[in-house]
Amino acid sequence: MRYMLKYGAACLLLLLALSSCRKEPVYDLVPEIEFRRVEQYHFVDTPFPQRPDITSLRDSIVLVIGFKDGDGNLGLSSNRESEDFRPPFNEGSEFEQNFHTVMYIKVQDPNNPGSSRFEPYPFPVPGFQFSGRFQRLSSDERPEPLEGEIKYSINEINASEFPLLQPGSVIKFDIYIYDRSTPVPNRSNIVTTDEITLFQPAEG
Repeated sequence: MRYMLKYGAACLLLLLALSSCRKEPVYDLVPEIEFRRVEQYHFVDTPFPQRPDITSLRDSIVLVIGFKDGDGNLGLSSNRESEDFRPPFNEGSEFEQNFHTVMYIKVQDPNNPGSSRFEPYPFPVPGFQFSGRFQRLSSDERPEPLEGEIKYSINEINASEFPLLQPGSVIKFDIYIYDRSTPVPNRSNIVTTDEITLFQPAEG
């Protein structure tokens, strides 16, 4: 659980495009998302100050998706006393997290020499993914259409804890989100990110 909390509690920045002074659009009550972009930041850490020659590579990745939702019931509160931690959003539930990712790594295709394919990344903790919660996008309980962007940050992908990830490794993510509908939240469509090359600082 500590492992999942360390990496699953991702930071979220939300940019909302709310309707005002114009006719409200009509969107489906099931959230619709689209992949926008990946923002990537590279770091070289020195975990042992007395040994500056020993370094650790780390990437921070921001997954940016656009969304449209007909009733605006997106996001979950971080207040553990709120209804957003009660069923069906309770700990251990499929719906505890509302931003879901599945990470893939590019590997050589053993059945097709010279070619590659993507396979699900074999995390050391079974069932782990870089999934998490994003905050409520509207403080108003009144149903209203919402559209905008969600920026979902994966703050730490490092080569020391994920040994299959080395400089030049290529990954990508499938992404989907849930809304707050009860008793069963609505799941969005699935989108796939561009390919992401890890631990490759820009030259110059």
